[in-house]
Order: sequence, then C-alpha cells, then structure tokens
Amino acid sequence: MLLTALLPVFWLIGRRTAPATKQEPLLFRADLQPTTLQESARGLAATSGPVRLPAPGGGEMAYRLLFLPGGSEGNGQPPYRLRIEAPDARDIWQGVWDAPGSDRGPAELVLPTEGLRPGRYALFVEDAAGMMRSFPFTVP
Repeated sequence: MLLTALLPVFWLIGRRTAPATKQEPLLFRADLQPTTLQESARGLAATSGPVRLPAPGGGEMAYRLLFLPGGSEGNGQPPYRLRIEAPDARDIWQGVWDAPGSDRGPAELVLPTEGLRPGRYALFVEDAAGMMRSFPFTVP
C-alpha cells in the first residue's frame, strides 16, 4: 500500500521537467566576417586595448568570435574549458569543447548580443594541462 502511495512521487522525481533543447539555425550576412580575438596574458586587466567588437546593426543578433583555443603557440591540450567573464567579474557562459587532438586551428564561438552590456569582457580558455589563456574584447 505504501508503494502505491509513493508511485506518483517517484514518477514526478523521474520526470523531465525542463523542455528538450533544440538547435536553431543561425543566419549571417555573406559579407560578415568573424572577429578574431587576440590572446592576452592579463585578461580584463590587460593594458593594451582589447579587440573592439563592431556595433550590432543591420539585424545582427550575434557576434562571431574567432580564437585559437591552444593559444598562439598552438600547444593546448583538449578538452578545453571555456568561460566568458563579464565586466562585473561574473561568468555569463561556460562550456567544454573536446577538440580533436590534432586540431590546432581556430575555433569560432557565436555569442548572442542579447543581454550584453557595453564594457570589457574576456573569453578564458583552460586546457587539460591547466594552462589558462585569455582573449579580452570590448562590447560597444
């Protein structure tokens, strides 16, 4: 009798309450090139000016950011842990990318413009060996 009373509770616990995610297609103008981020040793504290992203216009809803996850030397070890830090030092996005071991080329990150305030941001990439790389950029 106790089992039949707990059956609805077990069903609620095991049920998925979050909707399944689906991949949405992204559209970009054919002449729109991604912005290449430059590696910086000091992240948001860098004295040299970070890459300035173009002002969103013409219906663009996202930035296309190109970066080298293994750094300029190309000696990073996947998997890479990625995170984007906002000007107020909070993380606004985190992810893990398990690039193939022989892949030393650039990666492209599509960052939605919605919710981004003007200021200095940084993309931090940590590889499997614990090496941290930062790619600062400014949102207009």
